[in-house]
Amino acid sequence: MVVYNSDRENELIDYLFNYAIVRDIGHVCYKVDPYYPSLAWKEKREIGINMNWHNQAEIPFIIAHEIGHIMIGGPSLKQLCCTTYGTDIGEEKSADIYSLHLLFAYSCKQGNDFSEPTSFMQAYGIPSRMSTEASKLFTKEEYIEPDLILD
Repeated sequence: MVVYNSDRENELIDYLFNYAIVRDIGHVCYKVDPYYPSLAWKEKREIGINMNWHNQAEIPFIIAHEIGHIMIGGPSLKQLCCTTYGTDIGEEKSADIYSLHLLFAYSCKQGNDFSEPTSFMQAYGIPSRMSTEASKLFTKEEYIEPDLILD
């Protein structure tokens, strides 16, 4: 199956992979069943991204989510952190929040001027489960800027 992403999405994907590389996080891209999750191996500082994900718009969020697993640090209960992608267990929510903040910071860096969370979420393929957290970003209640310095 051929995966088609817009130029804007491809630029964001490139940015996220560069963000990972600068932080010594390796990545592997693969195309398998559209419902097979992406993965993070904390001990190896490596992420695996299913580029054939059934919701193509979510791929940047997923990449940032997997980066979040590595950047959050701490002990890993299992080698494959995301076998239950999208559930609110363990560090999944923290990785989701990291992803949201990373995409928000990228959006601001690009000069995007979203006035409310819904359009931001739609533009960046952010899952609806993140609507409450996204709303907090727009009220500046809990925004934490990730390190965005790329050489």
